[in-house]
Amino acid sequence: MAYTVKQVRELSGVTVRALHFYEEIDLLKPAYHGVNGYRYYEEEQLLQLQQILFFKKLGFSLTQIQKVLRKKSFDKLGALHSHRRALFQERERIDILLQTIDKTIQHLSGEEKMKEEEMFNGLQVSLITPSQGKSYSCAEALVLQNLQIPTKKVSQEEIIEGAHKIFRVLVGLMSEGYGYSSKEVQQVIAKHHEASQTFHKATKEVYKGMATLYKEHPDFIRQLEPFHPGLAAFMSNAMEFFANENL
Repeated sequence: MAYTVKQVRELSGVTVRALHFYEEIDLLKPAYHGVNGYRYYEEEQLLQLQQILFFKKLGFSLTQIQKVLRKKSFDKLGALHSHRRALFQERERIDILLQTIDKTIQHLSGEEKMKEEEMFNGLQVSLITPSQGKSYSCAEALVLQNLQIPTKKVSQEEIIEGAHKIFRVLVGLMSEGYGYSSKEVQQVIAKHHEASQTFHKATKEVYKGMATLYKEHPDFIRQLEPFHPGLAAFMSNAMEFFANENL
């Protein structure tokens, strides 16, 4: 079945102007043009548009989306599984935040006293947090021992957006074929190291410990996988190279 621009707009919510622009930049072309000059889209184009919108939801720029979708190795089914994992993670995070809000409401209403350790469930910035009675790997212990209180006030939203921006830029560089030791990648890692110093004493040893966690710790891998399945290992190698060369 073929769909006109107007029908695609009604299905997807994407404006006609945006669809025309996607065609201009060779991001999404119609299946064909009719004798009347109208653009017609088929299922393949609708699925392509769905991918574009999924990547936009993850914060990718149109330029980055172009590079990802144009790769010969791009796997639509694999990408959908990745999007699904990202959405499940976001749902889990929201569920935890809702539970924290509900418990706080009950606490303030005098219905049920809230434990101190429950007050910040879902709000912690660090993926690795101390837990009584838990054993840690050498890398986890090193990172935990060097946590520090930020000297400047930074909101949770700023931290997340800053981290996601770095992840997206690295994925773009990966898609262009840059290696982890390239100047372009190392410039981004330098910004990551600078940001890391807000919460850690990011010495050479500590930063290399963080690099190990990006590659081996399941929470870090799950955080990075939705951006690109190979990002965790790529970033780990880039961080270790940066530490050896600059710290």
